[in-house]
Amino acid sequence: MIVAHLSDLHLGFRAYGRVERGANLRERDVAAAFERAVQELVRIAPDVVVVAGDVFDRPDPPAGAVVALARGLESLRSSLPEAPVLMVAGPRDTPRRPADPGALAVLDTFPNVEAATGLTRSILMERLDLHACLVPYRATVRHPAALPESDPKMRWNLLVIHGSTDPAGERGVHVDPDEWDYIALGGEHRRSNVVANARYPGSLERVALDPWDEAADEKGFLTVDLERDEVVFHPIPGRPVVALAPIKVVSGNADRLRRRVREVVAEVPGGIDGKIVRLRLEGASPEDLLALQGDELTGLKRRALHLAVEVGREPRVPPAAWLPVDAPGLLRDALEGELERDGLLTETTQKVIIELVPDDLVGTLEREPIGLLDSLDGDVPGVGRVSTSLPKGLTAVIGGAGHARQAVEALLVQVGGDGPPGPLRRLWSGQGADTLDETISLATEAVAASRGLAIVDAALLRAGETAAVEPVPSAAPVRLVERSGRGAVRVHLEQVAAEFRAAERDLRGLRADVVEVDGDLEVATMGWLRERQDAETTLNAYRDRAREVRARLKKLEAAGPDAPCPTCGRVLESHYQEVLAELNEDWESIVQDGSWWKSRWEQLELKPSHLQELEGESLRFHAALEAGSEGAELLRVRLSELSEREVVSVPPTQARGALSAVVDALRRVRSARSVRATDMLLDRSSRFLCRISGGRILTVSMVAGRAVLNGDRSVLALVSEEDRATARIAVRLAAASLVAANGKLMASLVLAEPFDRLDLEARIRTLVLTKELLSEIPRVILFSGGEAVDARPELFDSILEVRDEASGVGPALRPAAAGPGRTLLRAPRKPARGTATFRNELSS
Repeated sequence: MIVAHLSDLHLGFRAYGRVERGANLRERDVAAAFERAVQELVRIAPDVVVVAGDVFDRPDPPAGAVVALARGLESLRSSLPEAPVLMVAGPRDTPRRPADPGALAVLDTFPNVEAATGLTRSILMERLDLHACLVPYRATVRHPAALPESDPKMRWNLLVIHGSTDPAGERGVHVDPDEWDYIALGGEHRRSNVVANARYPGSLERVALDPWDEAADEKGFLTVDLERDEVVFHPIPGRPVVALAPIKVVSGNADRLRRRVREVVAEVPGGIDGKIVRLRLEGASPEDLLALQGDELTGLKRRALHLAVEVGREPRVPPAAWLPVDAPGLLRDALEGELERDGLLTETTQKVIIELVPDDLVGTLEREPIGLLDSLDGDVPGVGRVSTSLPKGLTAVIGGAGHARQAVEALLVQVGGDGPPGPLRRLWSGQGADTLDETISLATEAVAASRGLAIVDAALLRAGETAAVEPVPSAAPVRLVERSGRGAVRVHLEQVAAEFRAAERDLRGLRADVVEVDGDLEVATMGWLRERQDAETTLNAYRDRAREVRARLKKLEAAGPDAPCPTCGRVLESHYQEVLAELNEDWESIVQDGSWWKSRWEQLELKPSHLQELEGESLRFHAALEAGSEGAELLRVRLSELSEREVVSVPPTQARGALSAVVDALRRVRSARSVRATDMLLDRSSRFLCRISGGRILTVSMVAGRAVLNGDRSVLALVSEEDRATARIAVRLAAASLVAANGKLMASLVLAEPFDRLDLEARIRTLVLTKELLSEIPRVILFSGGEAVDARPELFDSILEVRDEASGVGPALRPAAAGPGRTLLRAPRKPARGTATFRNELSS
């Protein structure tokens, strides 16, 4: 009995906008891979062909995708008339509305084809002595979940299901691997073996928009010989994906960067022509990409089917490094440092600092996270009563013909945005910034407020000063101060310039240290997780083996000398005791080794000490980087002042009072923090923008107070509405991820307009990016028409459909299928630590 196992065909997949002869090149690649797989299936001639979900890339596939599948099925029917084809619908094949079976249901009418799209389906094939259970996506996400059952009357039991596997989960389809001869899984694009008889074959082609993790993987399908318990992988060639060797970038050396790019491209066997290519620049900032603008970058993009350019990984600053409990104390230290540099630190100015920046100043700022809500309850005009939970993760609110959806959004903003208006609250709701310039301005204010600007503004207000100041103070403070008597201090332009250059050098070294420590931390974390996973996998293997041996022992002991030999099937008779002793010895060996692995797995539950030390070291370096960055910006502000103003020498007691001196220092600190916030925002926004646009837009920057978008050739002279919308979304996501602090400052984010103005590929890229940001922003609520949501329902933790205003029937918000289907491969319940041994656990 040979079963051919395919999954994740993704027919109709489109990407990168490259079209030849009227067809998207990637769509043709995917169809060609399926055609090659069909030819290989005809050569192998399996008894059964299984396709475990995501046959199409979207619920409404293009006509070419349906034709490609129909042709493949017809080829199998004509060449292998006795081999049934069993398919289940994955999330990409499943329309949102339950009454719509989707395009895959059409193929269910083909001869010798079974395509399950709604309910679990059991099929008995007497000729093959096979029972097959097909569990489509809808059956895996409904509550209660499907409960597939094997048929003990049939020799072979085959389960076909699409979704992720989670042995420790609580919700999903419960499956006992021991009840099935083979479990054909779908939903993972990389080939993997979950347990001995449950496997993912992976996709036939690389069908992710950014397929770099799969660059070195072979793609294809599996054949499983159930009788011999043999699995064979059959590779299917596809379009090459090349991740070029990373290039370490030295800022300011554009010629070296261009030369290294040419070198790594030349090292690719066969060149990069027609391939999907990634160029990664380690240690680079988005601005370093501009060195490649022009013929260098456009030439590479013409040769490759798609070229993605990525800058080095951005140091992710832990919230503890910039949300200290003693924020007023840190501000007092910064002010004293500024005044001491000017020779103005006296007992009088110190008293003023304490008066303006008391320890309880933080109490004037918001302590509760913004957008802290886990449900939505209220009346929506024209829609009705709304009452629903909002789980952590990514939620989509779709449908409603626009007006009703906007009314639900208004209710959410009203419920979650209660409180005084401010930049953080306006960033959360997305309201009050309708242009790219306004979005950047609001985002900068929000980031600056989260990074200590709010404390400075509160101090300025206590001093009777307005907080709305220019980035560079307009007042003309004393530039050269000379105190009579001891401790005379002179501040020279050359001296400050030298200090600034030294601070910049120190900062570059500190950034390098941060990158190195974070790299060590990532390697150590991955090593710990890998070791823990290996220990758990090995432990589960011992458990499976122990259950098998224990069952054989019980069966042997019950039958006595009349038991059949496990090897040849003959009656044991006089060999009974010998075989029983061997099985008992095998059992004892498994228990001994398994107990060691159980102890090892328990040891690895907690982070090892060296990993905790690395986390502490990383936190200290990030805190130092934040402090060093602010110090460098303070020197930059001071240098700018000295360069623009006339140098004078006036004793401080005659020039101004202590309050004026402290206010000047506060303004400099405010300017430095504002500049730092702007730099951080534009850096992360550029990274997000480059990713969402697929590398079409490299950076966003501010020139003369206006937002500028840079493409691969130069500044974009003609910026479309779609480009502006893409940049606005990137800026909002960047700002929210910078200020959320794992939910400590911003517990959720409302994402609406201009999301639907992006093209479909950019919207999908945005969803993938947003999903990755959930570790920083606990909840993201997207309001959308629904096209991108329908194309990627597995990315969402919850989908809510607003009732059409005209219908007036049914609930105002109706939940739709969301998230990946989950398969819970049952394992023995783990006993409480210290209450059972491995032997007791296996014997139960």
